[in-house]
Amino acid sequence: MALNLRTQQRIARALAAWCLVFLVVLAGRPSFTNASLPVRGVADSVIALQMARNTDEVEAILGETPSADREVMRVKQYVDFSLIAGYFALAMLIAAALKRSGRRRIAPIINLLAIVAAALDIRENFATLRVVNLSLSQLTPALLDSLRFTSIAKWIALTAAMALLATVAVTRRRWYPRAAGLLSLAGCVFTAAGLFYNALLAWGGLFMLLGLLLTAVTLKELTYESAT
Repeated sequence: MALNLRTQQRIARALAAWCLVFLVVLAGRPSFTNASLPVRGVADSVIALQMARNTDEVEAILGETPSADREVMRVKQYVDFSLIAGYFALAMLIAAALKRSGRRRIAPIINLLAIVAAALDIRENFATLRVVNLSLSQLTPALLDSLRFTSIAKWIALTAAMALLATVAVTRRRWYPRAAGLLSLAGCVFTAAGLFYNALLAWGGLFMLLGLLLTAVTLKELTYESAT
């Protein structure tokens, strides 16, 4: 049975809170030590590892096994699985609400892109855990390339999904759906630039996620106006 708009809004806000909690947890403790020194201007050690090009960069981020930073990276990946579950469920709910309100063309595309992005994100986490478990001498260029290309594909899928969602939000009459759309678009721009200058990826991901959460909070206004 289809959920009514009020129920969808309540679930969307609960999922937004879920994502926000795990975003805060992900950014908190345990923290990487001062020995973790990502290269090429990437301040975030997690993203730096996902975009690492060789074992020297992995060594700068994690050090040789065993190390405290490897254990921190392991914890971050486990927490990230919960964040993935949250944003995936939220994207599915928003797409369903858009479809019900008349956006029958854009909703299935957002659905598909969310599925692809979440699947790639999960694969990226498992690949990261594999890197964490291997010594530097066991790492191969093929393994690091696979991790990096999976990460790039994930960012592209996320950017495409958020750009489509933003095209709906920015056309609304009320300011808060527009704000969500503009925040999402800013995240898309930062992420696109970050694929070439990796230091911007963290900002792009943060803005897109915040845009998604704000869209969830304003889902009632977004879908109501879409149907009118």
